[in-house]
Amino acid sequence: MSTDDSQTDAKQLSVPLDVRAACRSGDERVGEVPIAALPRCRDLAPEAGRLAYRLRFFEGQGVHPLAAELSIKASLALECARCRETVVQPVASTSRLSFVFSEEQAEHVETDAEPVILGREGRVKVLDLIEDELLMAVPLMPVHDAPCGPISSDRPYESGQLAEPAEDEGDNPFAALAALKKGPGGKD
Repeated sequence: MSTDDSQTDAKQLSVPLDVRAACRSGDERVGEVPIAALPRCRDLAPEAGRLAYRLRFFEGQGVHPLAAELSIKASLALECARCRETVVQPVASTSRLSFVFSEEQAEHVETDAEPVILGREGRVKVLDLIEDELLMAVPLMPVHDAPCGPISSDRPYESGQLAEPAEDEGDNPFAALAALKKGPGGKD
């Protein structure tokens, strides 16, 4: 897919879609979008980073008949929690979505589905669904698979040593406690 095609695809995905009609017809959308087209996710991928998606609408069972399944796959450039260097992590996620029209309806969505509250018009931007799914799939503590460099710190210290306290011990509120614990004359 060329850059122009992906930009066109991203523009089409940002046009509000009639969810009722999409579910009724079993609409399915498959493609790729540049991660740069997702405003809240731009910093998560290399400049040419892309996200593959599959969104299948269907009529669900029970109280909330408007449903969809969304799958995404991407590689993200994240900061390693150990060494603070860049780590490229593959991310894949699949979610079942249940479209509702109020907070009250959202409270009654099945536990295996994510509620998506629609406006009165019953429309949603597919690009927003994709972006939300990616944000929920980002690992909280990304780390390199193999052992990485030393833990980064603002104050360098050698392994096995404690960092110097930020404050002078005289300003430390626990210094007075230590003096009391030692007793009169400074002895334990």
